[in-house]
Amino acid sequence: MKAWIGGAVAAVLVGGGIAAGTGAALADTGSTTTPAASTDKVCTERIPKALKRIDTLTARINGDASTRGSTAWLQAREEQARTAGHAALADLIQDRIDDRPQKAQRLAALKSQLQDVQAKDCAS
Repeated sequence: MKAWIGGAVAAVLVGGGIAAGTGAALADTGSTTTPAASTDKVCTERIPKALKRIDTLTARINGDASTRGSTAWLQAREEQARTAGHAALADLIQDRIDDRPQKAQRLAALKSQLQDVQAKDCAS
């Protein structure tokens, strides 16, 4: 998931650069894509898709114990592992549980950044 978040930030930065006017380099390389077309694709496809994915991930993290991958689900798995005497597995799961608040914060920050780019560069 960390790789996806980093990739999304990179996509936003590239998209933001195109929207800011650095897309002229695309025309110099012989590309048939115009900066306006690239910006439109970022605004109409990439940012909404990334926002939807962030909402899906956030909902999964905050889900109940029946939601695979949620914090509550991981806590139940950790308890089962400890009860079964699998301390190493329980410790690994606990590490994932401990990282969940930071993941949620990173997702919220990324969502805010994407919405800012969307508001500034896609408003017209």
